Amino acid sequence: MTSPRERAQLQLALRQQQEALVRDLLPVLDALDRAESHWRQSPPAAPPPEPQRRRGFWGRLSSWWIKPRVRLRAASSDRAEVLARSAGDGLGLIRAQLLEALQVHGLEPFESVGQPFDPQRMQALGQRPAAAAGIPSGQVVEEAVRGYRWQGKLLREAQVLVAGP
Repeated sequence: MTSPRERAQLQLALRQQQEALVRDLLPVLDALDRAESHWRQSPPAAPPPEPQRRRGFWGRLSSWWIKPRVRLRAASSDRAEVLARSAGDGLGLIRAQLLEALQVHGLEPFESVGQPFDPQRMQALGQRPAAAAGIPSGQVVEEAVRGYRWQGKLLREAQVLVAGP
């Protein structure tokens, strides 16, 4: 049998290992966040340019060859757009699954945008002028890296930009 002291030491070691694992997975979650936001912000693919039509005999002769190619290019462009959209959705699903799995084990992201700057759980990377946007001074404007708590303890500070005077 193990003594109460040994049990406490084992529990402490297990908690430290769990915390290290969660801390090691945070960069993966950050990368998925950035990839998903990139997919959401990227403009849809532009259709391919129309080929210039030739005039004269060669233009009429080659028209039977060029038109099918244009249709194929347009169809492949549509497929590429659908593929890109589904890849972005897939990234979002993977990110959500990873976050859900980590939340089951006690990880909690905290929102910082729109909140007053709190030096206990946030690290200020810089200031943005807030006069034009009508945001009060000292409020978080943008989040560069999300902050997390693990089992009620601050695991990582959020890195933010704060509205300045």
